Amino acid sequence: MDEGMDECGLDDLERSLAAVLRLLADRATVDDIARRSGYDLPPASWSLLEYLDARGALRVSDIAACHGVDISSVTPRLKRLETAGLVSRARVPTDARASLISISPAGVRALESVHAARREIVAQVLDGTDPAQLAITAEVLTRMADRLSNPSSRSAAVDPSSASPELAGARGA
Repeated sequence: MDEGMDECGLDDLERSLAAVLRLLADRATVDDIARRSGYDLPPASWSLLEYLDARGALRVSDIAACHGVDISSVTPRLKRLETAGLVSRARVPTDARASLISISPAGVRALESVHAARREIVAQVLDGTDPAQLAITAEVLTRMADRLSNPSSRSAAVDPSSASPELAGARGA
C-alpha cells in the first residue's frame, strides 16, 4: 500500500463509494433520473449504452463477455434497446452470422439526458461543497476509473504476488 494512504481512509472511501453506488441504483433514484431525463430504463441498460458509447460498435459476444454474462442474458436487453431506437445493429462484413451493435444517435441523446439528470441530482446533494474539494474528488475518481479500466493496472491491483509484504503476510495469516 502507498505510504500516503492509510487503511482507515481507504476503508472510509470504499464504504462511501459502495453507499453512493447503491443509492444511485436505488429504485427511488432510478425513478427520479427517469422523470428528469424522460427515459425509463434499468441501470444495466444505461451501463450497456455507456459501454457502447465509450468503446464503439461491438459484437454481441464481446458485449456479453465484457459484462461477464452469457449471450442469452444480454440479447433481450439489446433487443429492447434496439426496439427503442437506442442501439443499432449491422452485419459484420466478414461474418454474416455476426452482428455489430452500436449506440445510435438517439441513444447518445438519451445518454446525455441521463447524464444531465444525474448532474442535477449531484448538484443538489453537493450544494455548498467547496469547489476545490469537488475538483479533487473528481480527479481521484477519474484516476480510479482509469486504473480500473486498464487491465494491467487492475491485474496488478488484485494479484496477491504484487501486494506489499505487509498485506501479503496478512493474507497468509
